[in-house]
Amino acid sequence: MPRILRFTNCLLADNAKLIQADLYVDTVSGVIIETPLIPVHASEVQVIDLQGGILSPGFIDIQINGCFGFDYSSAFNDKQDKQSFLKAYNESMGQLLEYGVTSICPTVTSSQQHVYHDVIPILGLKTRSSNKADSLGVHLEGPFISPIKKGCHPPEAITDMKHGYISLQERYGQGFEQYAAIVTAAPEVQGCSEIIPQLTTNSPTVFSIGHTMADFDLALSAVHSGATMITHLYNAMPAHTARDVGVLGLISATKDTLPSDKIPFYGIIADGVHVHPSAVRAAYMANPSKTILVTDALYLIGLEDGHYQRGNQSVQKKGSLLLLQGTDTIAGSATHLIDCVHNLIKWTGIPLAEALATITNNPATSLNIAHRKGFLRPGCDADLNILSADGTLKEVYKLGQKIHGFKSKAAN
Repeated sequence: MPRILRFTNCLLADNAKLIQADLYVDTVSGVIIETPLIPVHASEVQVIDLQGGILSPGFIDIQINGCFGFDYSSAFNDKQDKQSFLKAYNESMGQLLEYGVTSICPTVTSSQQHVYHDVIPILGLKTRSSNKADSLGVHLEGPFISPIKKGCHPPEAITDMKHGYISLQERYGQGFEQYAAIVTAAPEVQGCSEIIPQLTTNSPTVFSIGHTMADFDLALSAVHSGATMITHLYNAMPAHTARDVGVLGLISATKDTLPSDKIPFYGIIADGVHVHPSAVRAAYMANPSKTILVTDALYLIGLEDGHYQRGNQSVQKKGSLLLLQGTDTIAGSATHLIDCVHNLIKWTGIPLAEALATITNNPATSLNIAHRKGFLRPGCDADLNILSADGTLKEVYKLGQKIHGFKSKAAN
């Protein structure tokens, strides 16, 4: 195989724009490179004519609880269970490539201590693979959340931080910071306000506000302490009112309250179930560069409709709708990231390039990894998606290697 790939006759989707240019990839290192300054022998270059197609960075999902039958919050009891967990995990990461998802933050919802100790060192191990999606570090969603806004999190797993940082170390395990990309917690939980600066100052871990009853002032205080993200905006938080804007008020805070560069990133589930289309549109228009589309997918994504078990809870799947059995409590999503993008386009009227930024540039920037993921700039991994003008996913490359056996994915 030639060492260099040259993608030509294409539009590069980067920084929310479409730019007509060629893109060069070094297949040995698997990264995007500068245009060669000196002539390269023809035998060393493979020219790939995209015939006017769109070349995008690979998609990034920073909140996904499982997929294709595998639950990231699964515990295991012995060596055999661990091997089964690893096998299922790797298979699920491979299947994600079929939908253009090349990097994720595997998400663990509120769980007991032994579950975290089992799975965090596996899910949080940062990877760089040419045949499956990469882990960017685990997203620890809970258990330090409000029991009032627990959603489908099991109440018996929810706890506080009354012992300060030790509470995190005991529940997640010593050294969890090297594995954790994001920790979602409620600022009002006992001990939380003290741990935010400790966590964000001493590690690359992002603190995200979520599953909370916090009012605007408390949420603002959390941002001043180091919080830089909000988990699934609108969901599991108080409703916005004229006089009490709550956590939602952060995304459009006045400059005298919060400088624009300090406004947190915010995930939003654009599946048509979790959030009304008008609310998605309002959130995006408030701050496009801080909007991150997430799936919040359960392991049921990719499975047939029916009744399924998750821990002690029974979940009913009907299309993209997941509910706790016998309730109207949403239990997660079963919508693929590319479909969320098409929903955003339909609801806002924005062009494809701007929508793609919410699952490429923005999540990479939020995790401080823009130098290696989520952009089409030299030095970034050559995780690439090829799309048609209408946003149909046509081909996927991982570290410059074409994913074979891929079937074109049109929007649902």
